[in-house]
Amino acid sequence: MTSPPTSPPAGPAPGSPTGPGPGPVGGAARHRPATPAEGRLALSSGLAACALAWRAGPSALLLSLLCSLFVGLLPAGTALLVSDLFDGLAPAGGTPAGAPVGTCVLLIAASLGLALTPSLGEYARARSSRAIRLRVQEELFDAVNRLPGLRNFEDPRFQDELRLAQQAGGIAPDLLVGSAFSSLQALLTVSGFLATLFVVNPLLGGLTLLLTLPLVRVQLAAGRRRAAVLRETMPRNRRQMFYGSLVADVDAVKEIRLFGLQDFIKQRARTELVAVAAAENLTDRRNLAWRLPASLLGVAVYGLGLVWAVRAARHGELSIGQVSICLAAVAGIQAGVGQLASTGSSAYQAAITFAHYRALSSAEPDLVLPAVPLTPGPLGGTIEFQDVWFRYHEDAPWTLRGVDLTIPAGSVTALVGLNGAGKSTLVKLLCRLYDPGRGRILWDGVDIREFTPEAYRERIGVVFQDYCRYDLTAGENIGLGRLAHLQDAERLTAAARAAGVHERIGRLDGGYDALLSRIFMPEGAGTGWGHSLSGGEWQRLAVARAFMRADADLMILDEPSAGLDAAAEQEVHDSLRELRRGATSVVISHRLAAVRDADRIVVLGDGQVIEEGDHERLMALGGRYAELFTLQASGYQDAAPGSAPMPGAMPGAVPGAMPGPVPGPVPVPGHPVHQR
Repeated sequence: MTSPPTSPPAGPAPGSPTGPGPGPVGGAARHRPATPAEGRLALSSGLAACALAWRAGPSALLLSLLCSLFVGLLPAGTALLVSDLFDGLAPAGGTPAGAPVGTCVLLIAASLGLALTPSLGEYARARSSRAIRLRVQEELFDAVNRLPGLRNFEDPRFQDELRLAQQAGGIAPDLLVGSAFSSLQALLTVSGFLATLFVVNPLLGGLTLLLTLPLVRVQLAAGRRRAAVLRETMPRNRRQMFYGSLVADVDAVKEIRLFGLQDFIKQRARTELVAVAAAENLTDRRNLAWRLPASLLGVAVYGLGLVWAVRAARHGELSIGQVSICLAAVAGIQAGVGQLASTGSSAYQAAITFAHYRALSSAEPDLVLPAVPLTPGPLGGTIEFQDVWFRYHEDAPWTLRGVDLTIPAGSVTALVGLNGAGKSTLVKLLCRLYDPGRGRILWDGVDIREFTPEAYRERIGVVFQDYCRYDLTAGENIGLGRLAHLQDAERLTAAARAAGVHERIGRLDGGYDALLSRIFMPEGAGTGWGHSLSGGEWQRLAVARAFMRADADLMILDEPSAGLDAAAEQEVHDSLRELRRGATSVVISHRLAAVRDADRIVVLGDGQVIEEGDHERLMALGGRYAELFTLQASGYQDAAPGSAPMPGAMPGAVPGAMPGPVPGPVPVPGHPVHQR
């Protein structure tokens, strides 16, 4: 057998993630001035968030908009009515004529509007907010589901972006819409008061407007800084959430209590949270330092307007009504500009963070998707690895290095090797959770990249060593293996029987409808607690889930019986053999006795195929396989002449595995037991 090359072709692996990671907490990026590009990004993100809110619930959004318009126009109108009322009661140089009835009626109507409209607007906003949350959840799931591979999810930078997208998607659209409507309301209020103030004194109106602009700029800069610190502290926030999740994780709590890790976990979480809080405190102090001068300018404007109005009234240049509207206008402009700046700052911050949501929504798939996909047919020939190279990112060493491997249809192929040899990586490529960096994988002569991942995976069944434990019912835990048959009780039962877990499920309160969870309560009153299974029982459920695809063209078994005792292991392998007789299987196991009857055994080492053949040939070769097999068997051989053998010892088993009697070779799925 020709040895594969030991160095890769030139160039990085396609699909390797690139780009800088998040900056350090407290980095200079947080304090740099806003760039035009950042402003355009905030604007486009804001428009996109508003569009999302419109898609979620246009009627509630329109009602909220109308309420904001009405509330924004009322203050200036009310001030004009009050001025008219004062001038009617105390006209300049004349006798009071009494309160105008029409003005009083209008003031009462305005008061009624101010009393009712906010409640109606709050109702509309709540409806819109609920619709937005539902829409965001659907779009987030769709965005994540559009990424068919694993590369992004094993990248810490993507995890940061995903968490930011989840946060931004949950709050940014609602906050942006609310801020936009509040800003519109404030803008209408300011515009109305400015119009009235310009009529009374154009100079004072212009000066008021000019001196309030710095507050707007300061607030927008504050929003940008808050968005930056949120982005930069996300790695620490994620670590803090990880430590926090450990205190409620049942499996983690066992070790935490046993090893006395409570204070250690608490201190780790505190360290991350303190660092985040320090960065946020620094940002808040800087924002406060910039906001104080702008606020003092606003007070100066109000004082200037007050002095001028009082002086003008004493000289008979203004009536009492004009003085009231002047003071109301200056105060209203100040309040309106403050509201405009505050909501604008929140909107700017939300718009910048919403860019993460948009980036996730538009993320390119991490696998090559064909323009015109082919449909994979039943496997009738071979699966071939042709000069396959792979590494997890461009700076990592190559995990697979020039692998050439043929898996004939209808055969059992076993993959063995030490930890880190590349077995799990090869399975990930075979499941098309990743694409090779170099080379290709052929399904009956067709590159699997010519198929959609979904169509290709429909022809595969798999039992992973790190299988999932879903906090769902027992039936759902099995039925997820073939979702189209989730409600097929006969198929569920058959899969459970084959995996040897049917009787255990039958003893549960509720049977296949029993909830397998200790973190959720079953739905409905009086249904009791959820159930907990042992590790071996969970593994049987995972095998049953794979048995839902007993008709798959390819079955991949990654340590399918590692958590089982010897008798259970024998039972599972018997079931696999019967279900997969004459079908194609790939088996990974550290127990070489469990794969000795495979049609072909492929030995991986350092990302390369170093040996292949059946058990007898590899033992006769005296290479790595023979060395490993002999080493495992030696753990169960007599330690010295005359010593008694270990009761129930399994020849060839991994030292430390559960002992048990084995009458003959352990059967392999799809391959009959050889009689010797």
